[in-house]
Amino acid sequence: MTAATGTAPPPWAGAATPRTPGEALALLADRRATGALHGPLGSLHLVDGRVAAAQSSRAPGLADLLIGCGRITPEGWAELLRIHGPRSRVGEELVERRLLTRGELELGHLGTLFDASFFVLADPGGGVWRFEADARHWLGPVADVDPARIRREVARRRQLLDGIWPWGQLDTAPVRPVEHVRRASHRPSGRRRRELLDHADGRRTPADLARLLGRSGFGVTADVRRLAAAGLLDAPRPADVPRPPDVPTAAQVPEVSPTAVPAAEVPPPVTSGPAGGLHRRVPGASLRGAGLPGAPVTADPAAARTGTPTGGTPAGTDAGADAPTRSERPPTTAAAHPLTVPDPDIALLTRVRDLLEARL
Repeated sequence: MTAATGTAPPPWAGAATPRTPGEALALLADRRATGALHGPLGSLHLVDGRVAAAQSSRAPGLADLLIGCGRITPEGWAELLRIHGPRSRVGEELVERRLLTRGELELGHLGTLFDASFFVLADPGGGVWRFEADARHWLGPVADVDPARIRREVARRRQLLDGIWPWGQLDTAPVRPVEHVRRASHRPSGRRRRELLDHADGRRTPADLARLLGRSGFGVTADVRRLAAAGLLDAPRPADVPRPPDVPTAAQVPEVSPTAVPAAEVPPPVTSGPAGGLHRRVPGASLRGAGLPGAPVTADPAAARTGTPTGGTPAGTDAGADAPTRSERPPTTAAAHPLTVPDPDIALLTRVRDLLEARL
C-alpha cells in the first residue's frame, strides 16, 4: 500500500506507515478520524472512527438498487443528489418522500456498505491510497459499523470464496459459460445461477452482472465461482484443485418415489400450526436418524402407519423380496453448495441469506 502525498499530513504521520488498507482502517479507527479513505477500487467514509458508508466500482450502490427496482427514476435520483447531496441529506429525503421506510433504508445501506467494503479492503493489487479529512458522504447518517467487524467479515468472505474455487481471476474476468450449458438438458439447478448464465455473454464481468440484475457484488462473485467449480464456465482449472465428479442436471436426475426413501428418514408429520404457514420446529428432529450421540430414540411414525416394525419388513410381505433402495443420485460437491446442512434451522437461515444476497 502506498500513501499519497499532499499538503496535509496523513493521520498516521509519526507512526509506521500501514502496509494494507485494513491496517490503515484500524489506525484511523484508533484515532477516531472523520473523512474518506480512497483506494483503487473505492472508498470508505468514516465518522469518529466508525465506517458510515462505502462505495466501490465492483459493487452496486444504493442508487443502482433503487433505480433497478423502480423506486426512483435516474433523472429523479440525479436531481435528489444534486439538491440534497452537498448537505448529506439524501437518506433523510428518501424517507421523507416515502420512497423508502426507515427499515428499508438501513437494510439497503448496510447491505451495500458490507458489499463495497469487501472489494475495497480485499483488493490484492495495492496501489495508491489517500485520506481526505472531514469528507462527508452524500447519504448522511443512517447506520455505522465498527471497523473491526468489517475486517472480520472481509476475511470471512475471502475464505468462503477460496473454499468455493481458489482462482481470483474469475472475479474480474468476463463470464463465459461453456457451450453445452445453453442446451435445456444441461441447465443448472437454482434460479440465481440460471439467471447469471442467461445474461453472461462473454463480455460482462461479475460486477456488470451484479448491476444488471440488481444483486450484491459479492453474491454474484460467489455464484460465479460456484458455476466454475461445477464445470459450467469456460475457466482454467487451478492445478491444486481436483476435477469434481459430474453432477447431473435437473433434467438428468430421475424422480424418486416417496416409497424409495427408507422409513427411518421419513420426518414425523406436523399436526399443529395454521394451514399454509411455517412448519413447527420439532425438538431433536435434526438429530433423528443422524447417528449422533444423544439423538432421541422414538418409534417410527411411518412404521406405525404401515404396520412395519422398525428395522423390519412390512407386514404381509416376504422378507426376501426386493426392498426399496436409496436413489443412485451422486452427491453434490461441497464446492457447489458449501452451506448444505441437515439442520432445518440453518437451512432456513441459508434461504434468508440467499434471498437477501439476491435482492441487495
